[in-house]
Amino acid sequence: MYLSQVMLKVHDSYEQHQAIWSLFPNVPDRQRDHLFRVEDSGQRASKVLLQSSTEPNSSEKAQVVATKEFKPNLAEGAFYKFKLLAYPTKCLSKGKKVIEIKDQDEQVEWLQRKLTGANVTVTSMDDVLVSNKKSFNSRFVSFEGILQVLDAEPIERVLVMGIGRKKHAGAGLLSLARTQ
Repeated sequence: MYLSQVMLKVHDSYEQHQAIWSLFPNVPDRQRDHLFRVEDSGQRASKVLLQSSTEPNSSEKAQVVATKEFKPNLAEGAFYKFKLLAYPTKCLSKGKKVIEIKDQDEQVEWLQRKLTGANVTVTSMDDVLVSNKKSFNSRFVSFEGILQVLDAEPIERVLVMGIGRKKHAGAGLLSLARTQ
């Protein structure tokens, strides 16, 4: 896998999605093998953290600033700082109706369910409004905290696959940094 810092000249989540796709022109069958999160959105450009299984190449819409190889190597029992921008939802009536989770306590419970295999302590939460001109705006939640890995396999799977819905719009990328 690769971790990259990318600069996008667009702010709308749909346009960001298209710009990110432009970094992977030769992906067969257009299978998404990447997750991204907007780290900073300035007036002229957005700085994005991109995780992908294919090395990205700069395009007209997106400039790759830096790339490094990334291989998750989680130690069971170890503590990690985490950051996640997510779209917490729940299904009503057997999956036919999906609604946003707006209550903070329920959002934390949702995160703990998604991070099976870890003890999770959320230290900071913030709502982030994500604009989209193709559909309606979404309210994502930025989670930060500490997690202790109890079972590395499910956490590594979440690192690769992401968490929750709206991954195409910049949600779902879990970032971990080992604590000392």
